[in-house]
Amino acid sequence: MISIPRAIVLAILISGLSGCVMFAPRYQIMHRYEPPTDPASGICLEKCTQKLEACQQRCTSVYQSCLKRIEPLADERYNKAVQRYENELSSYRQRMNSRFLGWGRAGLGWGGGWGGSPWGWSGSPWGWGGPYYGLGYSYPFYYQPAPPITPDRNREFDRLRYEQCEVECGCQSVQDACFLSCGGRKIVEERCIANCPK
Repeated sequence: MISIPRAIVLAILISGLSGCVMFAPRYQIMHRYEPPTDPASGICLEKCTQKLEACQQRCTSVYQSCLKRIEPLADERYNKAVQRYENELSSYRQRMNSRFLGWGRAGLGWGGGWGGSPWGWSGSPWGWGGPYYGLGYSYPFYYQPAPPITPDRNREFDRLRYEQCEVECGCQSVQDACFLSCGGRKIVEERCIANCPK
């Protein structure tokens, strides 16, 4: 059992440490490229640019073909989602209708159990003579489950696109390797981007 003074000191220490973490400097790794100084290296760098453009075109072509390939898969997933939605919506409506009909009765646990009480509150279908709000069983305070989410084909397509088509092509590594082979330099730097010390 922690005493109250120790708990206060502990809370102050935790808040102080969280403040230090909140205002700690943030750094980001940056890459700086220095081209080769040899004048003859210009031809080599042009070939690097051609390699990069070829890689990017290849990447775009693969991406476009992937988008075409997932079109029927997106339709299939969407159709299954519509079937699930219709089934869930039907059962949701049945649940809501049965709960609506059970207001103030045994289905909600208050009215029906007290309707036959010796106090004589049995003359109303509500059990208490009316819907008493705030007692946990009438509409404004009664929990209602959320309806099922309507399917969206675009959402299914985007999920497939992210899963199967959003891949790294590796063009940057190809460009870096070519740039270094031409005599250039790649310098890795760590720069402060927020809460930097003065």
